[in-house]
Amino acid sequence: MENYKETLEDYGEKLEQQLLFIKNLMAKVKKNLSRMEDVPNCWIRIGNSNGRVQYRLVDKQTKETKYVKSKDVYKLKKIAQKQYSQAVYQKLLNNQHAIEKFLKNYNVNKIHQEYNKMAEGRKVLVTPIIETDELYRINWLDDEYESMPFVKETEFYTNNGIRVRSKSELIIANLLEQYDIPYKYEKPLVLKGIGKIRPDFICLNSKTHQEYVWEHFGMMDNADYANKNVVKLHCYQQNGYYPGVNMIVSFETSAQPISSKNLKKIIEQYLL
Repeated sequence: MENYKETLEDYGEKLEQQLLFIKNLMAKVKKNLSRMEDVPNCWIRIGNSNGRVQYRLVDKQTKETKYVKSKDVYKLKKIAQKQYSQAVYQKLLNNQHAIEKFLKNYNVNKIHQEYNKMAEGRKVLVTPIIETDELYRINWLDDEYESMPFVKETEFYTNNGIRVRSKSELIIANLLEQYDIPYKYEKPLVLKGIGKIRPDFICLNSKTHQEYVWEHFGMMDNADYANKNVVKLHCYQQNGYYPGVNMIVSFETSAQPISSKNLKKIIEQYLL
């Protein structure tokens, strides 16, 4: 299963957030410097003599050097803090200017727009250098696999006409369709240690191109069922599938039925 999106990521929003953080830091450093106006503008030179650290103060204007006695070293803290704050402020300022200059010319969407603005008749003649989300979705769904036959199961059909095996799966599938989430029902998947299985759903986040296996465990108050599926979950993990990373799990018992509200939150968290 592919778990990444091969495309140009738009870092504009992240950089805007970083820029705001830098400006907030600058305001904080500037405020601290305003409290240090009376601190002398001296350089601190640090040496070593016979294994002992020695400090000297150097006047920036006269270049006069003054040895600092051990008992007076604590007085250097404000000077050192001021020098550090001045240096940090300059580095923050440099980063601010660099990000602002970059953002002025950066617009990754223009690359996608070059294809999207084409007439439909021209699009069929061109293969975009980066597959659009819609094309990726279409190709992802264009995946033929043999469905597992139904025997005596009650007939449940989703709003889009997909047959599923239980009322809970029907609720999940209808919500996926409501949110326009591409999914494959019971597509075979081979796991080492257990062989071929059929996850309830394999879903796609169309924006990130991340696939998620979704397993719903509907009888967790049944000890045999629960034990069997704990083994199944362990096997998933041994094959690189982890809840919250590339796998979604949902549960219910007879006393705690499936919750559409919680399912919506799961879909919004991982699949939109």
